[in-house]
Amino acid sequence: MTRLTRLNERLNLKEFQLRALLDITKAINDNEDKQELLRLYAGLMHDDLGITRLMFFENDGGWARVQALGVEAHDAVPEVGEFMKSCHDIRYIGTESAEGLGRFDIAIPVFHRERPLALLLIGDIDDEEQRMSPTVKHLNFIQTLTNLIAVALENKRFAARALAQERNRRELELAAEMQQMLVPKDLPDDARLQAAAWYQPHQQVGGDYYDVIRNGPDEVVLCVADVSGKGMAAALLMSNFQATLRALVQRGHQPLVDLVRELNANVLERARGERFITLFIGRANLGTGVMEYVNAGHNPPMLAVPGRAVEELSDGSIALGMLPELPFVQTGTATVRYGTLLCYTDGLVEQEDAQGNALDTAPVRKALEMLEGMAPKSLNEAVIATFEAHRGGVPYLDDIAVLSCRFR
Repeated sequence: MTRLTRLNERLNLKEFQLRALLDITKAINDNEDKQELLRLYAGLMHDDLGITRLMFFENDGGWARVQALGVEAHDAVPEVGEFMKSCHDIRYIGTESAEGLGRFDIAIPVFHRERPLALLLIGDIDDEEQRMSPTVKHLNFIQTLTNLIAVALENKRFAARALAQERNRRELELAAEMQQMLVPKDLPDDARLQAAAWYQPHQQVGGDYYDVIRNGPDEVVLCVADVSGKGMAAALLMSNFQATLRALVQRGHQPLVDLVRELNANVLERARGERFITLFIGRANLGTGVMEYVNAGHNPPMLAVPGRAVEELSDGSIALGMLPELPFVQTGTATVRYGTLLCYTDGLVEQEDAQGNALDTAPVRKALEMLEGMAPKSLNEAVIATFEAHRGGVPYLDDIAVLSCRFR
């Protein structure tokens, strides 16, 4: 072979390598999908470099074969994960390999910041042909090409995850905005009833709910509810529950027992038994100062009336959505005139401190006893201060809703 021939071959090789890299780079810049990138890669390896057998694996939280040439569908897939624990650079594979790699000659691993991204296995040596293996001849270029493809696929996965996270973030923002629209802003503050609330979702959206609904000149319906679980699913179920409850309350006067049974059927239909809702609902007559209520598995609200011990309102039923039919529903009655009612969800009293101790109800009861004659907003501020002092720097463990009402 003359010197001129060798120079021409080298020139042709460099030209091919440059063209191949340009083709791959253009496909990446054009944002071609994963399958198109792998098709282009396999074509270069087989048609241009003469590789007759290969397997290409990627690591996306687990190893998976994403491209193969010259292997049968029923061929065993090598134990790549175990092999990669000791393969940190190009390795020549012997037929005695214990990981099922004996059909291949060379392994080319790809790492990014010590994290394994991909593995290329090549087997192309034909014993019947006495020639230099194309793998050996083009090994450095194959490694460059494989690194380029592996990093491109990793970037696609990263971009897809980032897009999904951004989509989820925006969905959470929209859900939070929608939930804020559903939380009542203007609570009663007049000569016969004052109310104030505090709501702290565990995440951007929560599954707690409170409401105060005027239903005539003398009647007011107040409620606090908590759906099992957290996050988007809990928030959507509670939003539906809120709409249903308001519709039932405003539809007309009906016994609380019937209203609670309808709500139970609605929760069961929407949640399909996968979630349940605890509820305290009271219907107060501001003229007589009497409130009837149903407590459906909720933390008992505390009622403080001058001259009487603090009373816990617990009569009712089990939580809603647990059974097709509630086995019992009891209606309680309480005299609320001149009293202060403190309703809350379990996120308040179950909050733990740094030692793992829950707040419990005693500090809440103490705050109510000390401030029963004060405005609801002042009572809430005292409860919040007690809660925050207990919590310290521990993250919120659950959604929290507090509703305080003072009857006159």
